[in-house]
Amino acid sequence: MTLPLWLNIVIIVFAINIIVVVLTQHRRPTETLAWILMLYFLPVLGILLYYFFGVPAMLRPLISKERLAELKAHTAPYRISAPTGEDQRGPRLVSLLEGVNLAYPVGGNTIKVFTVCGDMFEAMKLDIHAARHHVHMEFFMIEDDMVGGEFADILIDKAREGVEVRLMYDAAACIGVPRKFFRRIKEGGVKVEAFSPLFPHLSPFSNYRNHRKVLVVDGVVGYAGGMNLAERYLKGIRGGVWRDTHVRVEGPIVTELQTTFLTDWQFASGEWVHDATYYPQQMQAGDLMMQVVTSNPTAPFRVIDLSYSEILYTATRYVYLQSPYLVPSEAIRKALYAAALSGVDVRVMIPTYPDKGWVVIYASRWYISQMLDAGVRVFFYDNGYLHAKTVVADDRLFTVGSVNIDHRSISQAFEVTAFIYDAEVASRQRQTFLDDLQYCHEIKREEWRKRSLWERVKENVCRLAAPIL
Repeated sequence: MTLPLWLNIVIIVFAINIIVVVLTQHRRPTETLAWILMLYFLPVLGILLYYFFGVPAMLRPLISKERLAELKAHTAPYRISAPTGEDQRGPRLVSLLEGVNLAYPVGGNTIKVFTVCGDMFEAMKLDIHAARHHVHMEFFMIEDDMVGGEFADILIDKAREGVEVRLMYDAAACIGVPRKFFRRIKEGGVKVEAFSPLFPHLSPFSNYRNHRKVLVVDGVVGYAGGMNLAERYLKGIRGGVWRDTHVRVEGPIVTELQTTFLTDWQFASGEWVHDATYYPQQMQAGDLMMQVVTSNPTAPFRVIDLSYSEILYTATRYVYLQSPYLVPSEAIRKALYAAALSGVDVRVMIPTYPDKGWVVIYASRWYISQMLDAGVRVFFYDNGYLHAKTVVADDRLFTVGSVNIDHRSISQAFEVTAFIYDAEVASRQRQTFLDDLQYCHEIKREEWRKRSLWERVKENVCRLAAPIL
């Protein structure tokens, strides 16, 4: 269908204006190029995509500085100073995270690491059953299936017992979940909120999703990591497992997870929950020092870019990374190369096949050639699907959370990551990574160079598209 001349002129003017705006913004070169090409060749689609996916994040934070300070005051009594000594790498990272993200270093904690989804689900159910005051739960995705239905029943039961129960989910991630599922939970006495509903509030902010997976029970037990509430996490995929990592924590660090939830809850619901009863006095549960880092698109600095780069630049022995996607920013990419070229044992594990969609998977593969040239060892996980988001370095640091190493997760999503500073924990997680290698095949440089021209074309096209999707 031929468009009227006047409409063509309007479309061209809009496209040119957006191109000028994109050129003046502080974007990555590949992202800028992707938008220019889209607006030039497909201006109508480009204008629509820019409105929903390209407009920079709002300047207004999720919570005011005054209210955030009120919540952080509950953690302040437990804040400790970074350890000192000859090895300043740890203290420097701790200071970076506190300075950029106000992530307080907190001691006296204990963790349990879950790599099997069924084990984590059972532990969560036990803790929720034991709740006496409140249950705060936010998950990116909650499916209306066996797993989601069972958790819904448990939450309703606790609400009927008089326990305060709040449940938050991401509106876009759960767009296919029947409304009656969440309506049933709400009618059962649970306070339910969707983070950034798509309708009737469709706006540029709709692109920024809440990818966090957090549970806080009575303010004394917390969970964070990569697992959502869905049956496929339990049953696996393609005849293999759904390999993920989540942690259960006790100790003063739970106050930071509580603040993460209450900040998001205030934005989603408008309810300002800050009473001290949600922050009971914390006992020393162990001896682990931890920080909880909350990354989001409203922040002036990309804390994951900065922290992961710091880990890589300061490593002396090894850095092992697991991520479902690997579309690294320029900062992380350079740090990966620098670490490997300096002799550090850098290994990256990503899934062989996607859970759904091939764009980010092929975009990830574009970066493999240069990583191999730099000496980074790359492994494809074959036993189902790898969804874990972890970093372990030098038997001194372990990170786990919801953040993927890609543009959307680092720049456009609300994420949470736990940083654990402990030699024993890091050593165990290093062994877990090595155990996972039995389900992987390593990509060799000579073999990778032999892939077909068609594969290379798909990688290049997907790499250009990845920054805007």
